[in-house]
Amino acid sequence: MIEYVVAISFPENSTTYEVYNTITNSGSSVGLVSAAIVQRDDAGHLTITEGGDVKSGDATVGGSLIGMLIGVLGGPLGVLLGFGLGAADGALVDASRSDDLDDAITEFGKTVRLGGNAILAQTDEADTAALDALVTKYDGAIVRRPLDEVLSELEAQQDAAEAAAEAARKKLHDEKKAEKKEKHEERVEKLKAKFSRADTPTA
Repeated sequence: MIEYVVAISFPENSTTYEVYNTITNSGSSVGLVSAAIVQRDDAGHLTITEGGDVKSGDATVGGSLIGMLIGVLGGPLGVLLGFGLGAADGALVDASRSDDLDDAITEFGKTVRLGGNAILAQTDEADTAALDALVTKYDGAIVRRPLDEVLSELEAQQDAAEAAAEAARKKLHDEKKAEKKEKHEERVEKLKAKFSRADTPTA
């Protein structure tokens, strides 16, 4: 058995719900662990319209791996890659920034088109043929990446986010320090001018 994260999309949004119901009811026969349907509106915002843990029956995905992945796609990284932008703004994003990347998070983000939806799922599959056949039957497309690869990318993104936050805090601190020094020097110069006038003999 190999653990994967998969993204599945179809030409019609309604088909996504049909297949989602099929795979969640099939459960272990397609190796499903958890799944969610994500929708991207015309402004580029992601929302979870269906989701849950198949094994536990948990109806939430917020704290799950899929929930974290959706959070990344809908967060700053998604915006950087153009996934969180509307149709007009998205057209201004240089496509080469994402087209030349083949990392899992980028590939998953590409499956959720503006105005469209997709299934994001975690699977544990001995053989990928069953799920592939189901997706092909409905003219869908599937992106499958090993769970370890996705976890490594999520860890790297978190490390990068923390490093960026620390750099931003340092920059703000340095700017405030420089501003305070500049104000001190300005006050000293004003005092010098006042003392200079006070020391000037009057006629």
